[in-house]
Amino acid sequence: MNNDHDPISAHSTYTDDDDIDSDVPSTGGLKNEAAERIFHLLQFLMANECTRKDVFEQLAFYYKIDLAAPMEQRHSRRAGRMFERDIKFLEDQGFEIKKIKARGQIARYSLIKGSGPQTAFLFTQAEVDSLALLYNLFADPTQYAQIDPTQPLPQQPTRNPFAEEMVALIDRLVTTLPIEQKKNFTRWVRKPYVYFNITPVTDYLPHRATIDAIVHAISARQQIQFGYTATQRQNPTFHEHIDPYYIIYLEGHFYLIAYSHKVSQFLEYRVDRIQGDTLKMQPDMIDVERRRHPVEFRFWIDSNLTKHSLSQRWLTHTLEREEVDLDEHGRERRRVLVRATAYSEWRIIQQILKYGDKAEIVEPLHLREKMKETVKRMHHFYE
Repeated sequence: MNNDHDPISAHSTYTDDDDIDSDVPSTGGLKNEAAERIFHLLQFLMANECTRKDVFEQLAFYYKIDLAAPMEQRHSRRAGRMFERDIKFLEDQGFEIKKIKARGQIARYSLIKGSGPQTAFLFTQAEVDSLALLYNLFADPTQYAQIDPTQPLPQQPTRNPFAEEMVALIDRLVTTLPIEQKKNFTRWVRKPYVYFNITPVTDYLPHRATIDAIVHAISARQQIQFGYTATQRQNPTFHEHIDPYYIIYLEGHFYLIAYSHKVSQFLEYRVDRIQGDTLKMQPDMIDVERRRHPVEFRFWIDSNLTKHSLSQRWLTHTLEREEVDLDEHGRERRRVLVRATAYSEWRIIQQILKYGDKAEIVEPLHLREKMKETVKRMHHFYE
């Protein structure tokens, strides 16, 4: 049903001859009796799925139904016309009326929740531009653009599990913009100058149900259990008595941050590796007071890398001191000792590896040993 209509106004047209005052202007309008009837019909449809008979019995006074008359005489053609025109009037104002009629059954009516007259939003041009940028965060960047091999756009993105809902919501919001702002929005969307898209590494749309189930368990504060396929394993491992806390988006993947009672520590579970059909809530409640404790560590890093900013992956970081020494070629080298905190030792190692030979973990010693073993395995690949 069409939602692109203005809210009820003094110029809304209502053409039921039985319900227009003789002094209503030619532009049309509702008289008090019709407005009151439609208002009560709207309330009734909001609260019930009902037949036309239900409406006439509940709103007999407004549809001029004589409940004392024989049943076959109660529902006049006049009342039927009034009802149909009332429904049409509500639809013209943006309300979506759901009509269900099975074969051999009486039609039933209900109001789609959330539908109704749309209110125009007064945005500045900067806000419209921001809305277009937000749209392009989730929309396919090749949707409108013509393919030009000399100026390739980003490839078709894998599906974000929230993209369809976000794009639909923005589309609905854009319909309320004034015509000129709609044109500006469309221009930015069809030919964006900034290609910034939240694109996961893999297709997470099939895992949306898993995300929703986890969120439901978190809100209910209940433990969960599921099968999980780790990177180094081919067959899934069953995990139970898991306290789910939140889901994060990091480096193109969605991760469940949860506490495992079996190993007594926080773990990161990649959502696409959770077997959705095995995910179930357990009766035990999660410990809402438990907090994920950060890992404190120290590392040396080339001073040139600290001039701009250190990794935003660290929760906190402090530059302790700077020193000068000589590299293997006898050249002067400046480096800075950094004390930082992060939640995951695995991610600390991954980030330090990105610095190559420009960084060195100092402590804690067990983390330094983990880094040493990782580097040894890497070295073995090139022997």
